[in-house]
This record gives sequence, structure tokens and C-alpha cells, in this order.
Amino acid sequence: MFSIKMRASENGKHISGAETIINGNIETVVNEFIKRALSHENGAPDFINIKIEKLDKNDITYINHLPIKTINCKNKEEARKIAKDILNKEGINDDLIEKAFKIIDNGGMRGASILNLKGERLEPDKKRGIRVKNISTTDELKEKILKNNIGTDRTVDAIAIASKVINLGVIAELCTSDNKSYTTGYIATKDGYFRITNLKKEIEKGGRVFFVKNNIDIDDLIYKLENKPYIVK
Repeated sequence: MFSIKMRASENGKHISGAETIINGNIETVVNEFIKRALSHENGAPDFINIKIEKLDKNDITYINHLPIKTINCKNKEEARKIAKDILNKEGINDDLIEKAFKIIDNGGMRGASILNLKGERLEPDKKRGIRVKNISTTDELKEKILKNNIGTDRTVDAIAIASKVINLGVIAELCTSDNKSYTTGYIATKDGYFRITNLKKEIEKGGRVFFVKNNIDIDDLIYKLENKPYIVK
């Protein structure tokens, strides 16, 4: 098994990224990732990094994906109210949710911010954030999502992240895309992956926040988010 990761940037600013875990067809995947980097709506990169790493199949954790639910909203205000309601059910208060929305609306981070329930930011690098890496979905799950119109290619990528972080003990995830034209965001909790349309407006920035318990072992969590390989089925 091989982990393949792509990261593209311009003048040091993150433009796009992608990754997967496969058992073959390395050249095909690399070509697809390079094409994605060169045609991204956020701009043309001056740097593309491709990393290919062999994995021990015994180190890979296989988990079922979170239930996928789509909530259609007519505007950003309605979408964010619904997002708050979902997060409130997980014990996350409105002040903390507003702080999280400010973080994602500011954009510019390559990874996620981590907030505990006291509102403390726990990621060591506030500009970079934490990247969830070594993840993939099975071909069967990807086909199910795309052929049944459950979501898009972005949904396939996001469900891998969301399922892994919730499995590792994150209470909830709030995410909007850094793709300027893509306005659907999501909330992930133990109850599911909630796709919410119009969670941001077009041209607005995006980002990702993980909500965690106050007593969490943050070093262990970050290590597993970045290094432990997961395949979501």
C-alpha cells in the first residue's frame, strides 16, 4: 500500500492539496493530482510537492464512514443557524461557535484549528494549523457517493477527514471550503456528516475547526491525525 500526497502553493501560500492510499496505479493518481493542482480555481501554483510513501498494511485502520445527511439552506444565515443547533447538541456553546466561525472566515490556514471547550486554541502553529493526513476512502464508497448523487468529489475527500477525526475522539468538526465558488460546508459529529448548503457565500474564504474536550491528550491526538493511516469504507 502507498500513501500519495500533493500540496500546491504560490509564493508560499497554500492553494490546494489532495491525498489517497492505494495499492497500485501510482502514476495515474500522481497525474490526476498534478492536473488538479494546475487547474485549481484558487490560482496557478509555482510549487507542487508530491510525496509517495510505502505503508505497512497492518498499520492501516479501516472504519465505516459517518452517515451522510444533506441539509439544503436558502442562505448563509439559515445555514449557520442550523450549524449552531447541531453543535449545541454536542455541548458547544454559542460563544465558542462564533469564535470558530471567525477562524474559518479569516481563512489562510493550510490545516485545522483545534479549540477546546474553554475556547483555547491548541494547535502549535496558528498559521499552519493541523493537517489530517494518511487518509483515503474505498473505491466502493467513492462510487456510492458520486453515482447516487449523495455528494461531490469534495464530499469524498471530506468524509475521509471527518470520519477519521470523529473516530479519534474529536467532539465535532466545522468546515467550509477554501474553494471560492464552493459554498457547501459541513458539520461532523458522532451522529453524522451533515452537508449544509450555503454555509458561506461565494468568494468568501474557508477553513476547518476541531472541537475537543478540555482534558484531551493534544500531542497524542495531533500525532494520530497527521500520521495514523485510515481507510474509510
